[in-house]
Amino acid sequence: MSPGTVESTVAGSDSAAVPLPPAETAISIGRRTLATRYFLAPLAGYTHLAFRRAIRACGGVGLATTDLVQAAHLVSGTRWARQLVATHPEDDPLSVQIYGGMTAQLVKAAQWLEAHGYAAIDINMGCPMAKITGQGGGARLMCDTDGACRLVGAVVQAVSIPVTVKMRLGWDRDQISAPALAREFEQLGVAAITIHGRTRAQGFRGTVDLEGIRAVVESVQSIPVIGNGDVRTVADAWRMRAVTGCAAIAIGRGALIDPWIFRRLELAQATAGVAEAPVFQPSPAEQVEFLSRHFQYMVDQHGEFQSCRMYRKFAAWFGATLGIPEDLEDRLRRFESIAEFEQIVVAVRERQGTRLDPRATWEIKVPNGPVEYW
Repeated sequence: MSPGTVESTVAGSDSAAVPLPPAETAISIGRRTLATRYFLAPLAGYTHLAFRRAIRACGGVGLATTDLVQAAHLVSGTRWARQLVATHPEDDPLSVQIYGGMTAQLVKAAQWLEAHGYAAIDINMGCPMAKITGQGGGARLMCDTDGACRLVGAVVQAVSIPVTVKMRLGWDRDQISAPALAREFEQLGVAAITIHGRTRAQGFRGTVDLEGIRAVVESVQSIPVIGNGDVRTVADAWRMRAVTGCAAIAIGRGALIDPWIFRRLELAQATAGVAEAPVFQPSPAEQVEFLSRHFQYMVDQHGEFQSCRMYRKFAAWFGATLGIPEDLEDRLRRFESIAEFEQIVVAVRERQGTRLDPRATWEIKVPNGPVEYW
């Protein structure tokens, strides 16, 4: 590895050298200063409290954002909405992502969050799922620039804590509205923009459009723009920063595949340009401990019955990366009790490294387009 460049060090990535990002580490969003520029992105159904705590314990996370929460449900106090915004002293810094198509509900939800001590609010304007956009929320908001600005402006004015917005490039390739919206949102007082480099019509198909993210970066004057999409290695993150000029990176699916990606980025940044720089690789014991810690945090919040069912969807993401043999990964998709989970963990510890296909699985089933569930 030559000074001034970085090579990918994670299985499944290319080895092309990319420019180092700037040497700075801390970043300010509103009044908050964050220790690193690499954030855990919100993922519907995944970035709940247990996963955030488990990922933070691996190191390197500058900011985490909750699973998206429907504003109306938060205001009315539904059990699931309150579970989604549940937090912990270890779960900091944190932003809560809210969504909805009605300005009054978003304003009330933002005020509720501020009154209950939350430090920042993120407005979802990018979710492609039909059940979200069909209610006027998520990416649907990007179709009405004036309406989106009125909504965002009302939320900013209603609270004193930082308000950020996460959005896609636009509804489809014929309606690329993100640069114009970002420009207007900055004038309205939004503290930062996160931009996923795909349109709503793409869902998660194709590759992220780095030039599209760059257009959003160039449309604002001073607020941070956070790039998002297809980052699963150090090289991916630094390439995104080099090409787009974004101030930070938000990582979602890449963190499901590699829970230590933030620690790798932190180490790579700290040792940039150092000959024979160390490459972080979690030990087998650390990998097994991650599995156990994540499940225990689920049980702490949700109890045994619900946690067993919630944990199953993580099996495919963790399986190859954490060295879980295929038959044990299958058992993780079906286990029914804490005792059974503990038996699986013992077997994983004994048989780690015997998986027939050790490659990390990036192409795990996600929506091909704007579908209902993922």
